[in-house]
Amino acid sequence: MMQSMRDNMKVIIWVTAIVFLVGFGILQLGGVLNPPSGSGPAGVIAKINGEPIRYEDFMGMYQTILNQVRAGRQLREGEDSYIREQAWQQMVQSKLMAQEVRRRGITASPEEIKISIRFAPPPFVVQAPGFQTNGQFDYKKYLAELDNPNSQVPWSQVEAYVAETLPQQKLQEQIVSAAKVSVADVRDQFLLVNETLKVRYVYFPSDSFAVDTSRIGGADIETYYRSHPEEFTGPPEVKLQVALVPRRPRDPDFAVARERMLGIREQIVAEPDSFPKYARTYSEIGSAQGGGDAMDIAAADMRPKFQAALKTLQPGQVSDVVKEERSVHLFRLDKRWIDPKSKQVMVHYHEIAFRVEPGAEAIREIRKSVQALLTDARKSGLAKAATRAGVTTSETPYFRETRSNNDIFKRFPETEKWAFTAKVGSVSHAIPTENGWYLYQIIDRQPEGLRTLAQARVFAREQLIHSLQLAQATDAATKARAAIQGGMSEAEAAKRFRGLVGTDAGITRNGRLGNLGVEPKIVGGLFGTPPGTWSQPLTGTWSALVAIVEEHARPTEEEFRKQATDIRNKLLNDRRQIRFNEWLQAVRKSAKIEDFRENYFEA
Repeated sequence: MMQSMRDNMKVIIWVTAIVFLVGFGILQLGGVLNPPSGSGPAGVIAKINGEPIRYEDFMGMYQTILNQVRAGRQLREGEDSYIREQAWQQMVQSKLMAQEVRRRGITASPEEIKISIRFAPPPFVVQAPGFQTNGQFDYKKYLAELDNPNSQVPWSQVEAYVAETLPQQKLQEQIVSAAKVSVADVRDQFLLVNETLKVRYVYFPSDSFAVDTSRIGGADIETYYRSHPEEFTGPPEVKLQVALVPRRPRDPDFAVARERMLGIREQIVAEPDSFPKYARTYSEIGSAQGGGDAMDIAAADMRPKFQAALKTLQPGQVSDVVKEERSVHLFRLDKRWIDPKSKQVMVHYHEIAFRVEPGAEAIREIRKSVQALLTDARKSGLAKAATRAGVTTSETPYFRETRSNNDIFKRFPETEKWAFTAKVGSVSHAIPTENGWYLYQIIDRQPEGLRTLAQARVFAREQLIHSLQLAQATDAATKARAAIQGGMSEAEAAKRFRGLVGTDAGITRNGRLGNLGVEPKIVGGLFGTPPGTWSQPLTGTWSALVAIVEEHARPTEEEFRKQATDIRNKLLNDRRQIRFNEWLQAVRKSAKIEDFRENYFEA
């Protein structure tokens, strides 16, 4: 019964578990506390659908996460800013779920709380050392303590925790209960990865064919635009200006790192064969495990500073300390020679390198510059402010919600919501990442529906050119097929019609075609081609080809029975996850979130 309850509660882990420790080891970010200023109720850092989030509640969650990080390792300089941003995301999500629990009238009875504690104890209880044997949760030991009338465990605190979280668990189960998996779904997924083809093909990449763009005029672009409205119709899209204030170390930070590396260098010079030993101990790059031994490389392919460091060395000599943007390096030249084929100078070397992280003073200076940039950007625009500050900017292409391909928006969904709801021209707050602080300004936003020709002209021209290239590729595939069926070899047909020959022994229905990438239309056509025959010309997104199916391996019913349970469980869990994420995304989108954090915190 306990295992059954645990299985039914797996969904809970998606939301209620605090997972912010991932990635903290590489982050050094910053934030400082300001006295309250500006608009917003006193002592309130936000309102979620009118319900306040008080400063002390937010700081309680922030402190909890902070303590968890500190329990595992020392807190890095300035890391509090990133943790605070994560605490904000967790606070918003928790508040929205609590509001939905109340709206639906979901409660937990005393009996349900007792059952949950007995058969599905909270994670912090399962992980408690007192309930473990040989590093594993000991359920018998747990029950003995639970039933002990003289137990010193603060069970009232456990009950209070379960009383608060169990209604949210019920809410999640209600939300995901609509997720279903049929036998047909399981079989389709099974065939997707277990039915395979072995093929030989001659393919024609579309970019191998030139188009005379000087002959493409406005009328051609308009004709293509009006003939393919589906390519220019979609949901709202937004375009952003982006500025990054990089998190770079300063000269004092490099001075400390240089002294450390010089100490290592002295030891190596005194003991020439010790380079691999010190590389294994101190180096922070991939070659460390191999004692710093690097692969043969053309000197011209190395970074300029590395080239210069090795150029004056004789084999066996150790370089001076080399400074890069965020690291310091030490080299030992092992060999230098001229490659007989390329005539290039080749080198083989050993290397020690470690990162240089910004110290406390550097972080303080960077935070000041971020705050100054933010203030200026909200007065005169991000582009002008960044130019004055010497910060590089860029523009995103238009993107739709959840399709930004921006990892920052995945981490902090409120930023993406802001991009689609704030006024055009608005500037975001500073977003902390491992690379530095990002600032965004909304340049333009397009409404849902068909884009105007003026808005779509550049994209329409690109699509027209690509369609002409793809048409040439398809024509070449058609000619190659006819030539091959007439007796020409595949290699000769590829050469004559500007194609390439390829093979793939493991094509599945997932749409991936070896090095050609994801081409579902082509793969679908291949699965419909009888073995031993040449396919019709198949046109995909980026290429066209003709192929002969050498083998079509179909899995057995016995294989299906063996895998069916695992496939069903994975499908169901995935669909529950998707169902819940979609619900949460919709709730966040419709929520009224008033954010007053800038009254309390700088970047």
